[in-house]
Amino acid sequence: MARILYISPEHVSGTLALFQRGHRARGHDCRYVTFFPSAYGYPEDLCLNLGLMPDSSLIRTLKRFFYRHSPQKLGQAIRPGYPPYWRPDTAAEALFFQMRDLLLSGKIQRAIRHHGLDQFDLYHLDQGLDFYRDARFIRRMKARGAAVACFYHGTDLRNRGVIPVVDEISQLNLTSELDLLSRHPHLHYLHLPFQVENFTVRTTENSPLVIGHACRALSARHFKGTDTIIAIVKELEKTHTVKLDLVEGLPNTEALRRKANWDIAIDQIADRGGWGYGVNSLETLAMGIPTCTRMNAACEKFFAGHPFINVDETSLRSNLIELIENVPYRRAKANQSRQWVIDRHSLDRVMDELYRHYEHAGIVLRRS
Repeated sequence: MARILYISPEHVSGTLALFQRGHRARGHDCRYVTFFPSAYGYPEDLCLNLGLMPDSSLIRTLKRFFYRHSPQKLGQAIRPGYPPYWRPDTAAEALFFQMRDLLLSGKIQRAIRHHGLDQFDLYHLDQGLDFYRDARFIRRMKARGAAVACFYHGTDLRNRGVIPVVDEISQLNLTSELDLLSRHPHLHYLHLPFQVENFTVRTTENSPLVIGHACRALSARHFKGTDTIIAIVKELEKTHTVKLDLVEGLPNTEALRRKANWDIAIDQIADRGGWGYGVNSLETLAMGIPTCTRMNAACEKFFAGHPFINVDETSLRSNLIELIENVPYRRAKANQSRQWVIDRHSLDRVMDELYRHYEHAGIVLRRS
Protein backbone atom coordinates (compact mmCIF):
# COMPACT_ATOMS: atom_id res chain seq x y z
CA MET A 1 0.00 0.00 0.00
CA ALA A 2 1.39 3.38 -1.03
CA ARG A 3 0.81 6.52 0.99
CA ILE A 4 -0.27 9.58 -1.02
CA LEU A 5 -0.54 13.14 0.32
CA TYR A 6 -2.19 16.06 -1.44
CA ILE A 7 -0.98 19.48 -0.28
CA SER A 8 -3.20 22.42 -1.21
CA PRO A 9 -3.66 25.98 0.02
CA GLU A 10 -7.45 25.57 -0.12
CA HIS A 11 -10.05 22.97 -1.09
CA VAL A 12 -11.64 24.97 -3.92
CA SER A 13 -13.58 22.51 -6.08
CA GLY A 14 -14.29 19.35 -4.09
CA THR A 15 -11.80 17.27 -6.08
CA LEU A 16 -9.38 16.62 -3.20
CA ALA A 17 -11.97 14.48 -1.42
CA LEU A 18 -12.72 12.65 -4.67
CA PHE A 19 -9.08 11.88 -5.38
CA GLN A 20 -8.77 10.63 -1.80
CA ARG A 21 -11.74 8.31 -2.34
CA GLY A 22 -10.37 7.13 -5.67
CA HIS A 23 -6.93 6.26 -4.29
CA ARG A 24 -8.39 4.47 -1.29
CA ALA A 25 -10.63 2.40 -3.57
CA ARG A 26 -7.42 1.19 -5.24
CA GLY A 27 -5.90 0.05 -1.98
CA HIS A 28 -3.74 3.07 -1.12
CA ASP A 29 -3.74 5.39 1.86
CA CYS A 30 -4.48 8.98 0.88
CA ARG A 31 -4.81 12.18 2.89
CA TYR A 32 -5.08 15.83 1.94
CA VAL A 33 -3.89 18.82 3.91
CA THR A 34 -4.96 22.43 3.37
CA PHE A 35 -3.49 25.68 4.64
CA PHE A 36 -6.80 27.41 5.38
CA PRO A 37 -10.51 26.43 5.35
CA SER A 38 -12.48 26.26 2.13
CA ALA A 39 -14.51 29.37 1.44
CA TYR A 40 -16.97 27.22 -0.51
CA GLY A 41 -17.88 24.70 2.17
CA TYR A 42 -15.97 21.73 0.75
CA PRO A 43 -14.92 19.11 3.32
CA GLU A 44 -11.56 19.28 5.05
CA ASP A 45 -9.28 16.39 5.93
CA LEU A 46 -6.29 18.00 7.67
CA CYS A 47 -6.63 21.78 7.77
CA LEU A 48 -3.68 23.63 9.32
CA ASN A 49 -5.51 26.97 9.73
CA LEU A 50 -2.35 28.90 8.92
CA GLY A 51 -2.26 32.66 9.22
CA LEU A 52 -0.98 35.19 6.69
CA MET A 53 -2.83 33.38 3.90
CA PRO A 54 -4.97 34.71 1.03
CA ASP A 55 -8.19 34.21 3.05
CA SER A 56 -7.06 36.96 5.43
CA SER A 57 -8.54 40.43 4.86
CA LEU A 58 -5.21 41.90 5.92
CA ILE A 59 -3.33 39.89 3.29
CA ARG A 60 -5.87 40.80 0.61
CA THR A 61 -5.41 44.49 1.43
CA LEU A 62 -1.60 44.23 1.47
CA LYS A 63 -1.65 42.29 -1.81
CA ARG A 64 -3.67 44.99 -3.55
CA PHE A 65 -1.28 47.64 -2.24
CA PHE A 66 2.06 45.97 -2.95
CA TYR A 67 1.01 44.46 -6.29
CA ARG A 68 -0.69 47.59 -7.62
CA HIS A 69 2.13 47.92 -10.17
CA SER A 70 2.29 44.16 -10.90
CA PRO A 71 -1.01 43.35 -12.66
CA GLN A 72 -0.09 39.71 -13.25
CA LYS A 73 -0.02 39.17 -9.48
CA LEU A 74 -3.64 40.34 -9.30
CA GLY A 75 -4.70 38.00 -12.10
CA GLN A 76 -4.89 40.80 -14.63
CA ALA A 77 -1.93 40.03 -16.89
CA ILE A 78 -0.21 36.98 -18.35
CA ARG A 79 3.27 36.19 -17.10
CA PRO A 80 5.64 35.36 -19.98
CA GLY A 81 7.77 32.23 -20.17
CA TYR A 82 7.59 28.57 -21.12
CA PRO A 83 7.00 27.79 -18.38
CA PRO A 84 6.61 31.14 -16.63
CA TYR A 85 8.63 31.25 -13.41
CA TRP A 86 7.64 32.89 -10.16
CA ARG A 87 10.25 35.07 -8.55
CA PRO A 88 9.76 37.99 -6.14
CA ASP A 89 9.31 41.18 -8.13
CA THR A 90 10.44 43.39 -5.27
CA ALA A 91 12.55 43.19 -2.14
CA ALA A 92 9.37 43.71 -0.11
CA GLU A 93 7.74 40.66 -1.69
CA ALA A 94 10.81 38.51 -1.06
CA LEU A 95 10.91 39.69 2.56
CA PHE A 96 7.22 38.92 3.04
CA PHE A 97 7.59 35.27 2.03
CA GLN A 98 10.78 34.87 4.06
CA MET A 99 9.04 36.26 7.13
CA ARG A 100 5.89 34.22 6.54
CA ASP A 101 7.91 31.01 6.24
CA LEU A 102 9.72 31.90 9.46
CA LEU A 103 6.59 32.83 11.42
CA LEU A 104 4.61 29.76 10.32
CA SER A 105 7.42 27.21 10.54
CA GLY A 106 6.69 26.22 14.15
CA LYS A 107 3.03 25.41 13.46
CA ILE A 108 3.88 23.65 10.20
CA GLN A 109 6.59 21.51 11.79
CA ARG A 110 4.29 20.49 14.65
CA ALA A 111 1.67 19.40 12.11
CA ILE A 112 4.26 17.45 10.14
CA ARG A 113 5.37 15.58 13.25
CA HIS A 114 1.87 15.04 14.64
CA HIS A 115 0.37 13.71 11.41
CA GLY A 116 3.50 12.07 10.00
CA LEU A 117 3.29 14.22 6.87
CA ASP A 118 6.91 13.41 6.07
CA GLN A 119 6.19 9.68 5.77
CA PHE A 120 4.33 9.55 2.45
CA ASP A 121 5.47 7.98 -0.81
CA LEU A 122 3.88 10.41 -3.28
CA TYR A 123 3.20 14.11 -2.82
CA HIS A 124 0.69 15.94 -5.00
CA LEU A 125 1.26 19.70 -4.82
CA ASP A 126 -1.96 21.48 -5.76
CA GLN A 127 -1.11 24.81 -7.39
CA GLY A 128 2.52 23.61 -7.34
CA LEU A 129 2.94 24.89 -3.78
CA ASP A 130 4.77 23.56 -0.75
CA PHE A 131 3.97 24.54 2.86
CA TYR A 132 6.87 26.98 2.44
CA ARG A 133 7.46 29.34 -0.47
CA ASP A 134 11.11 28.24 -0.57
CA ALA A 135 9.88 24.62 -1.00
CA ARG A 136 12.08 23.31 1.79
CA PHE A 137 9.62 20.54 2.75
CA ILE A 138 9.15 19.02 -0.69
CA ARG A 139 12.89 19.25 -1.38
CA ARG A 140 13.46 17.18 1.73
CA MET A 141 10.80 14.66 0.72
CA LYS A 142 12.32 14.31 -2.74
CA ALA A 143 15.76 13.79 -1.20
CA ARG A 144 14.48 10.88 0.88
CA GLY A 145 13.06 9.20 -2.26
CA ALA A 146 9.41 10.31 -2.41
CA ALA A 147 7.74 11.00 -5.75
CA VAL A 148 6.40 14.49 -6.54
CA ALA A 149 3.53 15.55 -8.80
CA CYS A 150 1.97 18.98 -9.35
CA PHE A 151 -1.51 20.03 -10.40
CA TYR A 152 -1.86 23.49 -11.91
CA HIS A 153 -4.99 25.60 -12.20
CA GLY A 154 -5.52 28.69 -14.32
CA THR A 155 -3.90 31.57 -12.46
CA ASP A 156 -1.05 29.38 -11.21
CA LEU A 157 0.58 29.41 -14.64
CA ARG A 158 -1.10 32.33 -16.35
CA ASN A 159 -0.31 34.93 -13.72
CA ARG A 160 1.98 33.56 -11.01
CA GLY A 161 4.24 31.01 -12.68
CA VAL A 162 5.83 27.82 -11.37
CA ILE A 163 8.10 27.82 -8.34
CA PRO A 164 11.48 27.04 -9.97
CA VAL A 165 12.73 24.45 -7.46
CA VAL A 166 9.33 22.71 -7.42
CA ASP A 167 9.26 22.53 -11.21
CA GLU A 168 12.77 21.08 -11.20
CA ILE A 169 11.90 18.15 -8.93
CA SER A 170 8.34 17.42 -10.06
CA GLN A 171 8.06 14.16 -12.01
CA LEU A 172 4.52 14.78 -13.26
CA ASN A 173 2.67 18.00 -14.00
CA LEU A 174 -1.09 17.92 -14.53
CA THR A 175 -3.87 20.38 -15.32
CA SER A 176 -7.55 20.40 -16.18
CA GLU A 177 -7.23 23.77 -17.96
CA LEU A 178 -6.72 23.14 -21.65
CA ASP A 179 -5.09 26.49 -22.42
CA LEU A 180 -2.30 25.80 -19.91
CA LEU A 181 -0.90 23.00 -22.08
CA SER A 182 0.73 25.68 -24.21
CA ARG A 183 2.28 27.31 -21.13
CA HIS A 184 4.50 24.44 -19.94
CA PRO A 185 6.57 21.94 -21.96
CA HIS A 186 5.82 19.01 -19.64
CA LEU A 187 2.18 19.47 -18.72
CA HIS A 188 -0.49 16.77 -19.18
CA TYR A 189 -4.26 17.03 -19.24
CA LEU A 190 -6.37 15.24 -16.61
CA HIS A 191 -10.15 15.40 -16.57
CA LEU A 192 -11.62 16.55 -13.28
CA PRO A 193 -13.17 13.74 -11.22
CA PHE A 194 -16.87 14.17 -10.61
CA GLN A 195 -19.51 12.18 -8.72
CA VAL A 196 -22.40 12.15 -11.16
CA GLU A 197 -24.39 9.82 -8.91
CA ASN A 198 -24.80 12.62 -6.36
CA PHE A 199 -26.92 14.59 -8.83
CA THR A 200 -30.45 13.98 -10.02
CA VAL A 201 -32.22 15.09 -13.18
CA ARG A 202 -35.41 17.10 -12.81
CA THR A 203 -38.14 15.83 -15.13
CA THR A 204 -40.27 18.99 -15.21
CA GLU A 205 -39.56 22.51 -16.43
CA ASN A 206 -40.37 25.89 -14.96
CA SER A 207 -42.66 28.52 -16.40
CA PRO A 208 -41.09 30.92 -16.98
CA LEU A 209 -37.92 29.02 -17.89
CA VAL A 210 -35.07 29.78 -15.48
CA ILE A 211 -31.80 30.72 -17.17
CA GLY A 212 -28.98 30.46 -14.64
CA HIS A 213 -25.44 31.76 -14.39
CA ALA A 214 -23.01 31.23 -11.51
CA CYS A 215 -20.02 33.35 -10.57
CA ARG A 216 -17.91 32.87 -7.47
CA ALA A 217 -17.44 36.55 -6.71
CA LEU A 218 -18.00 40.02 -8.09
CA SER A 219 -14.29 40.17 -8.92
CA ALA A 220 -14.66 37.12 -11.21
CA ARG A 221 -17.33 38.65 -13.45
CA HIS A 222 -14.76 39.90 -15.95
CA PHE A 223 -13.39 36.42 -16.55
CA LYS A 224 -16.77 34.87 -17.37
CA GLY A 225 -18.36 37.78 -19.19
CA THR A 226 -21.01 37.93 -16.47
CA ASP A 227 -22.16 41.49 -17.09
CA THR A 228 -22.81 40.75 -20.76
CA ILE A 229 -24.66 37.55 -19.84
CA ILE A 230 -26.88 39.46 -17.42
CA ALA A 231 -27.66 42.15 -19.99
CA ILE A 232 -28.61 39.64 -22.71
CA VAL A 233 -30.86 37.56 -20.47
CA LYS A 234 -32.52 40.67 -19.06
CA GLU A 235 -33.36 41.71 -22.61
CA LEU A 236 -34.81 38.26 -23.33
CA GLU A 237 -37.03 38.58 -20.26
CA LYS A 238 -38.87 41.33 -22.17
CA THR A 239 -39.60 39.17 -25.20
CA HIS A 240 -39.73 35.57 -23.92
CA THR A 241 -41.11 33.69 -20.93
CA VAL A 242 -37.80 33.42 -19.08
CA LYS A 243 -36.13 34.82 -15.99
CA LEU A 244 -32.51 35.10 -14.86
CA ASP A 245 -31.12 33.45 -11.73
CA LEU A 246 -27.67 34.84 -10.89
CA VAL A 247 -25.82 32.74 -8.30
CA GLU A 248 -22.88 34.70 -6.97
CA GLY A 249 -20.59 34.27 -3.97
CA LEU A 250 -22.59 31.46 -2.33
CA PRO A 251 -21.36 28.33 -0.52
CA ASN A 252 -21.43 25.27 -2.75
CA THR A 253 -24.43 23.65 -1.04
CA GLU A 254 -26.60 26.73 -1.52
CA ALA A 255 -25.35 27.25 -5.07
CA LEU A 256 -26.28 23.66 -5.95
CA ARG A 257 -29.75 24.08 -4.48
CA ARG A 258 -30.32 27.06 -6.77
CA LYS A 259 -28.82 25.39 -9.83
CA ALA A 260 -31.14 22.40 -9.43
CA ASN A 261 -34.02 24.70 -10.40
CA TRP A 262 -32.45 25.93 -13.65
CA ASP A 263 -33.75 25.01 -17.08
CA ILE A 264 -30.82 26.47 -19.05
CA ALA A 265 -27.30 27.21 -17.76
CA ILE A 266 -24.68 29.65 -18.99
CA ASP A 267 -21.12 29.04 -17.79
CA GLN A 268 -18.90 31.59 -19.54
CA ILE A 269 -18.64 33.48 -22.82
CA ALA A 270 -15.28 35.25 -22.48
CA ASP A 271 -12.41 32.71 -22.38
CA ARG A 272 -10.55 35.08 -20.04
CA GLY A 273 -10.31 32.84 -16.99
CA GLY A 274 -9.77 29.51 -18.71
CA TRP A 275 -11.12 27.87 -21.82
CA GLY A 276 -14.24 25.78 -22.03
CA TYR A 277 -15.68 24.54 -18.76
CA GLY A 278 -15.04 23.48 -15.18
CA VAL A 279 -16.88 22.01 -12.20
CA ASN A 280 -19.62 24.61 -12.56
CA SER A 281 -20.60 23.12 -15.92
CA LEU A 282 -20.20 19.54 -14.75
CA GLU A 283 -22.76 20.20 -12.04
CA THR A 284 -25.38 21.50 -14.48
CA LEU A 285 -24.66 18.83 -17.09
CA ALA A 286 -25.02 16.12 -14.43
CA MET A 287 -28.45 17.54 -13.60
CA GLY A 288 -29.45 17.28 -17.26
CA ILE A 289 -29.49 21.04 -17.79
CA PRO A 290 -28.60 22.27 -21.30
CA THR A 291 -25.41 24.23 -20.73
CA CYS A 292 -23.93 27.08 -22.75
CA THR A 293 -20.23 27.89 -22.69
CA ARG A 294 -17.59 29.23 -25.01
CA MET A 295 -15.73 26.42 -26.80
CA ASN A 296 -12.98 27.80 -29.01
CA ALA A 297 -11.48 25.82 -31.89
CA ALA A 298 -8.96 24.03 -29.65
CA CYS A 299 -11.73 23.00 -27.23
CA GLU A 300 -13.98 21.84 -30.04
CA LYS A 301 -11.21 19.55 -31.26
CA PHE A 302 -10.04 18.29 -27.86
CA PHE A 303 -13.52 17.71 -26.41
CA ALA A 304 -15.00 16.19 -29.55
CA GLY A 305 -18.59 15.09 -29.06
CA HIS A 306 -19.24 17.42 -26.13
CA PRO A 307 -22.89 18.38 -25.36
CA PHE A 308 -22.31 22.12 -24.81
CA ILE A 309 -24.06 24.85 -26.73
CA ASN A 310 -21.09 26.85 -28.02
CA VAL A 311 -21.60 30.58 -27.37
CA ASP A 312 -19.71 33.83 -27.24
CA GLU A 313 -20.64 37.50 -26.79
CA THR A 314 -22.12 37.73 -30.30
CA SER A 315 -23.97 34.40 -30.47
CA LEU A 316 -25.34 33.98 -26.94
CA ARG A 317 -28.64 35.72 -27.64
CA SER A 318 -29.49 33.71 -30.76
CA ASN A 319 -28.46 30.43 -29.14
CA LEU A 320 -30.61 31.14 -26.10
CA ILE A 321 -33.59 31.92 -28.32
CA GLU A 322 -33.08 28.58 -30.11
CA LEU A 323 -33.05 26.78 -26.74
CA ILE A 324 -36.10 28.65 -25.50
CA GLU A 325 -38.24 28.23 -28.60
CA ASN A 326 -37.14 24.78 -29.80
CA VAL A 327 -38.35 22.37 -27.12
CA PRO A 328 -37.14 19.13 -28.82
CA TYR A 329 -33.66 20.67 -29.26
CA ARG A 330 -33.56 21.76 -25.64
CA ARG A 331 -34.56 18.31 -24.41
CA ALA A 332 -32.10 16.56 -26.72
CA LYS A 333 -29.28 18.65 -25.25
CA ALA A 334 -30.50 17.79 -21.76
CA ASN A 335 -30.47 14.07 -22.55
CA GLN A 336 -26.90 14.18 -23.93
CA SER A 337 -25.47 16.05 -20.99
CA ARG A 338 -25.41 13.60 -18.10
CA GLN A 339 -24.06 10.66 -20.08
CA TRP A 340 -21.16 12.72 -21.37
CA VAL A 341 -20.14 13.59 -17.81
CA ILE A 342 -20.29 9.91 -16.88
CA ASP A 343 -18.14 8.94 -19.86
CA ARG A 344 -15.49 11.65 -19.34
CA HIS A 345 -15.51 12.59 -15.65
CA SER A 346 -16.66 9.65 -13.52
CA LEU A 347 -14.25 8.93 -10.68
CA ASP A 348 -13.18 5.50 -11.95
CA ARG A 349 -12.51 6.85 -15.43
CA VAL A 350 -10.39 9.74 -14.12
CA MET A 351 -8.45 7.50 -11.74
CA ASP A 352 -7.62 5.19 -14.66
CA GLU A 353 -6.36 8.23 -16.53
CA LEU A 354 -4.32 9.42 -13.53
CA TYR A 355 -2.67 6.04 -13.01
CA ARG A 356 -1.69 5.92 -16.68
CA HIS A 357 0.02 9.28 -16.13
CA TYR A 358 1.86 7.78 -13.14
CA GLU A 359 3.04 4.88 -15.27
CA HIS A 360 4.33 7.14 -18.06
CA ALA A 361 6.10 9.37 -15.51
CA GLY A 362 7.81 6.38 -13.87
CA ILE A 363 5.91 6.78 -10.59
CA VAL A 364 5.51 3.32 -9.08
CA LEU A 365 3.03 2.90 -6.22
CA ARG A 366 3.94 -0.06 -4.08
CA ARG A 367 1.20 -2.43 -3.00
CA SER A 368 0.84 -4.40 0.20
